[in-house]
Amino acid sequence: MDNYDLQVDIGKRIFLEYDQERMIRKFCLNSDEKYIYLTYLNTPCRISRESGTIEEQRDGRWQESRNFGTVMTVYDLLCYHKGERPPELLHQWCTVGTFVVTGVTKTEGFTRKYAKLFDGRMQDLKTAAQRLGGTLQPPMAGADLTCEIPVTPFFPILLQFWEGDEEFPPKLLILWDRNADQFLHFETTFYLQGDLLERLASKA
Repeated sequence: MDNYDLQVDIGKRIFLEYDQERMIRKFCLNSDEKYIYLTYLNTPCRISRESGTIEEQRDGRWQESRNFGTVMTVYDLLCYHKGERPPELLHQWCTVGTFVVTGVTKTEGFTRKYAKLFDGRMQDLKTAAQRLGGTLQPPMAGADLTCEIPVTPFFPILLQFWEGDEEFPPKLLILWDRNADQFLHFETTFYLQGDLLERLASKA
């Protein structure tokens, strides 16, 4: 078992310490005696109320998710905010650097390989984003593609993509609601970003 697997199991135990009824009410989640249900990046998920295990429904079957990015993001979105009511979306988009004063905030190096992957494959990226539940938006900042993707029904992100040309390399950017730091830890934005990009690549 590697360190990521260990963290997944630790996450399960920590999740069970939280008030499940409160998170169900707060985010209007469906539930029964055994599971809490939600949709994550357009994939049906359920969380065992007894063990904390997250399962994804694929091809009509429930399968445990051991993906570190998926598991940590879902737990954080459900457990991070402490209030009785959900945080408010401001519907103003910003970069991840908005949420910190110091430290490494640029993500161009991380997204560069995905920008190269989709360069010249605009339709593939558009199709992949729509398969994740994305909705095309009016162009912003001259981007060739602007798409809002619901991570969960209560938390979206914005994906932008510029194709490369003779002067500039391709560019892929993920923007966050200006109130995103009320929904999840800063570190979790990187887990979510990696999970999102991997899913886009797999669905292209």
